[in-house]
Amino acid sequence: MADWTADFVRPGDLVVVAQGVGEPTPLLDQLLTAAPRDVEVFVGLSHSDALTRRSPLPLVSFGAMGPLGRPPNRDQVAVIPCHFDDLPRLLPHRAAGGIVVLVQVAEQDARGGHSLGMAVDYTYELTRQARTVIAEINDQLPVTSAPRLPGSAFDAVVRTSRPLPTIATPAVGEVHRRIAARVIDLIPDGATIQLGIGAVPSAIGSALTTRRGLAVRSTLVGDWLLDLAEAGALREQPGSVVISEAAGSPELYKFVATSPVWVRPVADVVGPAAAGTIDTFVAVNSALQVDLTGQVNAEETARAYVGGIGGHAEYLRAAQRCAGGLSIVAMPATAGDPRRSRIVRRLEPGTVTTARSGVDLVVTEFGVADLRGRSLQERTELMISIAAPSHREALRAQEGRK
Repeated sequence: MADWTADFVRPGDLVVVAQGVGEPTPLLDQLLTAAPRDVEVFVGLSHSDALTRRSPLPLVSFGAMGPLGRPPNRDQVAVIPCHFDDLPRLLPHRAAGGIVVLVQVAEQDARGGHSLGMAVDYTYELTRQARTVIAEINDQLPVTSAPRLPGSAFDAVVRTSRPLPTIATPAVGEVHRRIAARVIDLIPDGATIQLGIGAVPSAIGSALTTRRGLAVRSTLVGDWLLDLAEAGALREQPGSVVISEAAGSPELYKFVATSPVWVRPVADVVGPAAAGTIDTFVAVNSALQVDLTGQVNAEETARAYVGGIGGHAEYLRAAQRCAGGLSIVAMPATAGDPRRSRIVRRLEPGTVTTARSGVDLVVTEFGVADLRGRSLQERTELMISIAAPSHREALRAQEGRK
């Protein structure tokens, strides 16, 4: 592979790498090996081995997902707290030298365009602002409805032939199924849903196969989308499924490439919901902690930054603007260790990802706290009622000492 870093990467550059299954992994590997030391690398959610080794270059991200949330790079990542769809606006402010964008695209089509395949993220908009765009042209990347980039947009290309990474569905346990059973009672036939990937979204998606006429408007989807399609739960009209990225099995990728799934930029996915034009839009997101008034921390624990803002606050607030919409936070009541409650008197640390005003319902395996129209004191009682039973007495005692 030719050393494009020597010709196109300069000291002081910010090199922005497409994320998820859209990551141009061979380019990232080469960048970490050969780029000048005084270059910053912006990476998002990664599924590759490139970041399982300690990076020789400074890393920047909008969170600490996947390998960025684990050693050896967990404590080395500089986190920019921002909404996911705001990255194209914010990143140029950090690029003192200039922006270099690394993307993965499919082979050129008859009109001269290269499809972005399974993922459209911040790099798509940044290609118009970048000084340099380097493309991995992967002849195994499926062509989808995603936007195309013209060949003229690239300053250099590297040709590869590799399958997309398979993203295994996390193990779904009894706790996740109990949470899902409570959530699906809140989602009627004909709703438009937003989920992500992980054990709770997977459990909810599987449980929703009994519904009919569902639509999907979600930045990220997993194999639960395929489950809904195979069960006949999805609407048949074009535009019923609008996503920015699919991450899962080869069967999921084939479905996205051969069915009327719209793969669109993040702003196009969340925009109509944010404008309140999607009836019965139900957004379901998770959390690390929720306090007794409904404030949500989805970013960091007392030990480390392990999450990100992403689209958390935006999707939940968007759901509230839509007629018949619901913003739902769904999570296990404890954090792995039964002694560690996710429902707390005060967030520790005090990081607020989503304000309490942006949350309609909080769901755990022990119940549903409907916070709509409730006072602070009423919220406290509702939140304690869905905590793990072993923590309720302590939460009441802490509330009494406030």
